[in-house]
Amino acid sequence: MLFLFLLIGSSRLTIPKQNTVDSGMEERDIPAAGIEAEPKNTLDVIVLGDSESHTGISPMELWKEQGIVSYVCGQSGQRAVEAYYMLKGVLQKQSPKVVILETDMFYHFRDRKTELKHMVEKAAQYYFPVFKYHNRWKVLTSHDWTEARSVVKRDAMKGFLCRGAIKPYTGGVYMKKTEEKEKTDWAVTFWVDRIAGLCRRNNAELLLVSVPAPKNWDYKRHNEVAAYAAKRGLQYLDLNVTEIAPQMDWEKDSLDEGDHLNVYGAVKVSRFLGQYLKANYVLPDHRRDESYSFWEQDLETYEKRKKDIVEAAKCEVHGSR
Repeated sequence: MLFLFLLIGSSRLTIPKQNTVDSGMEERDIPAAGIEAEPKNTLDVIVLGDSESHTGISPMELWKEQGIVSYVCGQSGQRAVEAYYMLKGVLQKQSPKVVILETDMFYHFRDRKTELKHMVEKAAQYYFPVFKYHNRWKVLTSHDWTEARSVVKRDAMKGFLCRGAIKPYTGGVYMKKTEEKEKTDWAVTFWVDRIAGLCRRNNAELLLVSVPAPKNWDYKRHNEVAAYAAKRGLQYLDLNVTEIAPQMDWEKDSLDEGDHLNVYGAVKVSRFLGQYLKANYVLPDHRRDESYSFWEQDLETYEKRKKDIVEAAKCEVHGSR
């Protein structure tokens, strides 16, 4: 009991009090941590996934086009076990109607020993954050002793990482039809099954989405995820499949030669996704709801920041020339 008390107390002490690097938070966690600043039970859609999710889906575009309130809780290299504990934490404060899981994480796994170690580590860090932030004891300040955890500023980007650089994808057709499948690992499906269970218990529908990514995706992966979704009775939307995908311009929409989308590609994907969500799920349009007026303020900030990022990227290109 004493040991448990010490773990709880030290966790409250060492956990970063703000979502900044200076306060001790890892950079990859900062965009998702901003969800703590959102009012309780105000989000209808939560997005989980690795960097494909937070570079490819812009919640403010969903708001602007459809009035859908959403937040991207993606992390660079997010693994399925991390997505599970991320969602578990989010559900303490939010009651989403739809949870989107970006499927690139289906292929984030290593050897069995590493995966088992990762599972234990992430579980321990979720329940006792001191295991993640134990090194912060060297830089504790008076604020850590006196202040509760608080995110001081809303993220107008809602977890989206806006990037304006353009590096075209030039590899040609990448979704060549085949009956073959690229097998995923048990360590992934084990946690995706538990994410699906969390969704069911919290009255949320789980939607698997593959963001366009020519460098990472092909028909073998599509077939594997489609088979998994069919077996579990889940909805699957693959935006790489040409019959349903938004019209991508790989001369302009790629951030890094087909690995991630830049802002141009993300806007196309987000608008397409918003239309799909509106057509297939019961999601209210909150744009006339006074209690969501702060989203219009965030939209102004988002549009300005998006414009600045695009202009900065153009200047960088012209400067390099």
